[in-house]
Amino acid sequence: MQNGTFIRVFVASPGDVHLERDEACRVIHNWNAAHSISRSVLIEPVRVETHSHAVQGGHPQDLINGQLLNRCDLLVAILWSRLGTPTNSDLSGTVQEIREFAQLKGADRILVFFCDRAIPSSSDLEQVQAVRSFKDSIKTEGLYTQYTEVPEFGSLFRHQLDLAMNRVFDSEEFSTISNISSEQENVTLLSEANTILAAAIMADRTTVTLGRMMAGHELHAGNVELNIMGDDRSEARWEAGLEQVERFGFVEDLGHKREVFRLTRAGFDLADQLWFILLLRRVELYQKDVHGYVDFQQITQEPYFGQQIKPTFAREKLQTLASMQQIEIVPVDGGIGAARLSDRGRKTLREQSALEFAEPEGSEN
Repeated sequence: MQNGTFIRVFVASPGDVHLERDEACRVIHNWNAAHSISRSVLIEPVRVETHSHAVQGGHPQDLINGQLLNRCDLLVAILWSRLGTPTNSDLSGTVQEIREFAQLKGADRILVFFCDRAIPSSSDLEQVQAVRSFKDSIKTEGLYTQYTEVPEFGSLFRHQLDLAMNRVFDSEEFSTISNISSEQENVTLLSEANTILAAAIMADRTTVTLGRMMAGHELHAGNVELNIMGDDRSEARWEAGLEQVERFGFVEDLGHKREVFRLTRAGFDLADQLWFILLLRRVELYQKDVHGYVDFQQITQEPYFGQQIKPTFAREKLQTLASMQQIEIVPVDGGIGAARLSDRGRKTLREQSALEFAEPEGSEN
């Protein structure tokens, strides 16, 4: 099993700052790549367009907030030339998200960014003034940060994210300015769930499929057949793993029939972290001594989950591990000739020694 902390960051903004929204997600994914293994933490960016679903019975903004805000631990709001469409209870959807999140989790868990670059000539002047009025209304609370260009936003947001996460680990409280009690969700994944995610991203088509036939159920992750069709115990084990990754939001049902699933951004992030451990373990297995190197072919020649790993896939993951100082590599013609564990990589393996993967049971493996 894998134990760790799962933290959600809600990204709130009107549509005029879509580049900043993408940058916020990129910063979060880079944070995960650098820290999630060693700290056993995964941060998920939450966006309305990816995490909300259609429901009836109220104002759309109220329904969205009910679905998402209470499940998040930090809110990042980004504003420029638009405040957004008014709702039943506030100036705009973004403002309502900020105010409701402050009531739910506290104002200290909110980061507000205002862009001060030139306003487009086509902008709605009423919207521009609404943004300025809102900015003035929160000025005395010291809640916001100004930036000009998207890269500057990314740098400032990364700094604030680091501060927030440092407080999580230093005080076991989640806060960006002052200490507040945190409500973090503990994630424990079955070994079958880990294998489903890791096996899925080995294939070009990163889907998980559950086929239901008269003879039984057949579960595939990528190209890997996981269970023995018709064996009740085998089917139950692997479908429990599928239900778990679906419940935690690592995969989503494509057709609402629970037959075809695709990985979410959080699912891809976690799958990458799992592969980092798998590759570190493979290097450790073949490394003869502390100073020895393992040939790249040794790392890739033995199958994983009954499937041959693609050299390009392994190379990408090993290069990321090297950038995280988990391994040291010997470059060869733009690729990797050999690798060995660093002290940080050995520490990671000790910390993740309890992480388990289930061996696929299907007929193809």
